[in-house]
Amino acid sequence: MVRAVIVLALVVGLSFAARSFLVDSTAITGSGAALALGFLLLSALQTGRIFHALHLPHLTGFLLCGAVFGPEVIGLITPAMLQDLALVKKVAVGLIALTAGCELNFAKLRPQIKSIGLISLAGLFFAVLCLFPFFFLISGHLEFMRGMTVEQRVVVSLICSNVLAALSPAVVMGILSETRASGPLSELCLSIVVLADLLIAVTFSFSDSVAHAVFPVEGAGGSVFGALAVHILGSIVAGIAVGTIFALYIRRVALRVGLFVFAVCFVVAEAGTALHLDPLLVGLSAGLFLENVSPVSGHEVIHQTETAAMPTFAVFFAVVGAEVHVHAFLAVAPFAVGAAVARAVGIYAGARVGARLAGVPRHIAQRVPFGMLPQAGIALGLAGLVKSSFPGWGEGAATLLLGTIVVNEMLGPVLFRMALERAGEIGRNMEPGASIEPAHAPEPDSGPRGRPVAAKVRVPGG
Repeated sequence: MVRAVIVLALVVGLSFAARSFLVDSTAITGSGAALALGFLLLSALQTGRIFHALHLPHLTGFLLCGAVFGPEVIGLITPAMLQDLALVKKVAVGLIALTAGCELNFAKLRPQIKSIGLISLAGLFFAVLCLFPFFFLISGHLEFMRGMTVEQRVVVSLICSNVLAALSPAVVMGILSETRASGPLSELCLSIVVLADLLIAVTFSFSDSVAHAVFPVEGAGGSVFGALAVHILGSIVAGIAVGTIFALYIRRVALRVGLFVFAVCFVVAEAGTALHLDPLLVGLSAGLFLENVSPVSGHEVIHQTETAAMPTFAVFFAVVGAEVHVHAFLAVAPFAVGAAVARAVGIYAGARVGARLAGVPRHIAQRVPFGMLPQAGIALGLAGLVKSSFPGWGEGAATLLLGTIVVNEMLGPVLFRMALERAGEIGRNMEPGASIEPAHAPEPDSGPRGRPVAAKVRVPGG
């Protein structure tokens, strides 16, 4: 821990020194973006090590690192730098989602389909059931809802509840990767958050349609229902195509698989902006295709990319943390904390009810809700949609939503890690004698003369 603190101090000092050579009016692009990427990577990794020594998740350290060094606190990372890092963030999202998809084998999960479905549905339903009355009751105290009719307050409360019911496959996958956790709780939580977020995308499209009907002036541009449907279906089709490319490459070439995966994720992130594709859905669909349809094992892709897993998570969550509007959060902090508590109560109650109906063992049922508490990517995206779709009240609502997401971002990973630890699943997905702390990246597999070993493929019937 002492070493990490010293390295972090050196990185921060050198970054301040490098920034001192820039003219204040200079637009920071190019080398400035490279400086931001290098600084976030190094500082986030060291912060993660410090948090690990304190028995806290690396991810919480990454988020806090980004928030502290971001534009609204110390300011080492400027808004222009964050804009330049948007592509890096999308690449990271695609890789995280790909890894999550490769972890989900439908054949193994078939006995748990009932549990996954019931817990997902009950958790989302109870979350909305607790959030909706909370937002409606405080609507008279919220500036952006003043002057609204009862009908309009109902619709806005429904929209906000729908957004905050979203879960986070990225955070869950990040915690599982960081802790090398494996077991019934890990598999169940990952499956639940993936299914639940797909359901949230569908329910949000309906909520959005209702909102545009109630706010016709602001809805003049049309509902996003059709656009969202095309967005989802297009991303899934693109993901299947990407999965096919990966499968063909691994079977026919099998060289530098990890590098090829990164290159494709970069292309998808760049092309996705123009084609309006979601890198999370593309990566998830590609991973599911590899593990469940193609003759290639999804775990081979995980193995080939695990060296860069922690740096990828570090950059992604540090950027997410840097995007937090700290001053806006402080302005709505009491309401945000209240919404986070209402959401946690709803998710916990719903998950317990769903687990009981599905007959999940008690020791698993007690801990499943904690895997559903973290929030990040999809919730942030939906909050952004609310802001852009409803100019009159969307900005105020998005500020409150983002404040609540910040609370869940910070506390959710800590609670989920504690649940995994109590379930005894931390460290079960690694070689004997290995350390959870990623002190050094593993060497890539190589043959007797340094040639890469051909990727292992799973041949049907073999």
